[in-house]
Amino acid sequence: MMKRISAIVFATFCAYVGYKFTLHQSFVNPYPVVCDMVAEKIYLDDKDILPWKRTCLSRSHLVTPFSPKKLILKDINNVLDILNVSHLEVFDSSEVKTIWKGESLETGIESEFVDSELVIFKVHKDSPAEKLGIKMGDVIKTINGEQPNPWEAQSQSGAFILERKGQALNLNLKAADIKRTEKLELQKLSTKHAQIKIPSFRAEFFKGPEWSEIQKELSKTERLVVDVRGNIGGNFVAGLRFLSFILCDPQEVGRLIHPRAKTGHIEELPNELSDDKQLAVLDRSREVILKTFPPAECYKGKIEVLVDGKTSSVAEMVAQALKEFKKARLLGAPSKGQLLVGVWYPLDEVGPGVEISIPEALYLSHGNHRIEGNGVQLDKVLYYHLPEMQAGVDSWVKQALD
Repeated sequence: MMKRISAIVFATFCAYVGYKFTLHQSFVNPYPVVCDMVAEKIYLDDKDILPWKRTCLSRSHLVTPFSPKKLILKDINNVLDILNVSHLEVFDSSEVKTIWKGESLETGIESEFVDSELVIFKVHKDSPAEKLGIKMGDVIKTINGEQPNPWEAQSQSGAFILERKGQALNLNLKAADIKRTEKLELQKLSTKHAQIKIPSFRAEFFKGPEWSEIQKELSKTERLVVDVRGNIGGNFVAGLRFLSFILCDPQEVGRLIHPRAKTGHIEELPNELSDDKQLAVLDRSREVILKTFPPAECYKGKIEVLVDGKTSSVAEMVAQALKEFKKARLLGAPSKGQLLVGVWYPLDEVGPGVEISIPEALYLSHGNHRIEGNGVQLDKVLYYHLPEMQAGVDSWVKQALD
């Protein structure tokens, strides 16, 4: 009997040793890969990147084949944060799905604090919140008995207590997989005034008959509020197509500076919405000129632009160009100041579906304004007024037209 037990123990030990040996043999430490890739491709000068690379490589000694994936991702992002630039981050597959497809598990609520009250600013179409009748202007008092915040309002399931016109609403809200349409939303404010909400500059919304129809409608207005609050950017050509409609004549609105390009080539970005074709131009050019295109329609009225702390990337490019070429007022809150060209690469060393975004080019506007780290040149800070928001009146739009 003892011999049999010993044989089982010995076999188990051998299997364990074999497993550890196989794990060690297949393990690839992701740090050297990340450190080398970032140092080779990022737009920063060697004098800035080489000290960081040494720090990055030193972290590789802390990783073992048994280190949890989440811990590795968190630590790599902490190391990347040392460089203090945007568009430099490692994402797992679920985050990539949310960013590029507009899909996530959420309630459909977007909210902000106004005078210490969490006010709902937007309810997404076909979301759990819309299906329960939740509206813009509702105030969220508690979520599961706790003080709420915007992130919990967007993603948390449970018991929501809302206030609407002095009445309490008790709702059981469950987050679900939703797809944000993020389509352009045109709203007539009067016979002469209009607002266009641009949630993102995703390529599919700036082509075809729907985009043509929006241009025709906007051409009829004398004053336009361009609302890019919450817009985190998107496709450069999509942004240029919108600017083409506003600026009318082709204009060079800015340049992408690609310091680590293999050639000194300078090229205009063509009117192609394909990300791959845009990256191909960047890859072979030291400078890429961003110039608007001859438009089918032309807007000749007055422009006001609303930006906030979430406005970033291509949305900042558009806002700054409207200021420089149309003398549009930029109103609201300081923008995020994140306008670099991030290129995505697979990072299989960490796991399937993991990708890293590396900023390879810097944007300078026509007026030589560097948006990265600075944001757009804001003309006036605006504040929301609680009674107006509770009544469903957007305070910033009202102030923009005053």
